[in-house]
Amino acid sequence: MVALEANCQLEAFSDGGQADVLAVNKDGFLIEAEVKVSLDDFRRDRNKIKHRHLKENDGRWPTRYFYFAVPYNIANKVSMLCDQLYPYAGVLGAKAEDEYGVVVYKEAKARSARKLSLLQVTRMAREQSATLCRLAKEVAELRAKR
Repeated sequence: MVALEANCQLEAFSDGGQADVLAVNKDGFLIEAEVKVSLDDFRRDRNKIKHRHLKENDGRWPTRYFYFAVPYNIANKVSMLCDQLYPYAGVLGAKAEDEYGVVVYKEAKARSARKLSLLQVTRMAREQSATLCRLAKEVAELRAKR
């Protein structure tokens, strides 16, 4: 299961912020990816509260693996900076010659997180549905303005 722009804590009424991409792997663990388009965008992310929780690795945050997804032209630089800024994070980047291929530039470290409960997976699906409905509404409003 994959969800875009979903609440990264998977809890009702939480203020943990949105994740660009959430996925559940075959073992039932949560993988989170944040899309960053520049080095400045990547550096600014450290101000988010989620990174304090991810760094503490106290088991209170549901993410097992955290990745940054970046353009191939900054992937190596981001990989080096990750060790300093986000030591738990991995880096995904596009292949230079293939706009659809993905390369793991740096593996994410497994965090102490539990397998997702059925309730958490349900919340993830609901968040995805809400995002899709909101986007569909925005598209319809833009078409109506034409």
